[in-house]
Amino acid sequence: MERTYIPKSCCLCDICNTDLTDDSFIATADSWWHEGWLYCEDCRAKYNPTMPLVMVIKKGDDISNTDLAKPMIFDSW
Repeated sequence: MERTYIPKSCCLCDICNTDLTDDSFIATADSWWHEGWLYCEDCRAKYNPTMPLVMVIKKGDDISNTDLAKPMIFDSW
């Protein structure tokens, strides 16, 4: 089995791809982390997600120690 790690350089809104953190994973805007999705303020208001809320992220928050900042990992055969 081969494991591929893809590092992240920031966090983006999963709907509109707006940057939500800088390269140190410090929030540059308010955002909402729902199970499986990260929303900017505009997209959250527009789509009103119903998935469970994991965390409210405020501008200036350090999220470098969360799963959002971890690299993506793909296993393949």
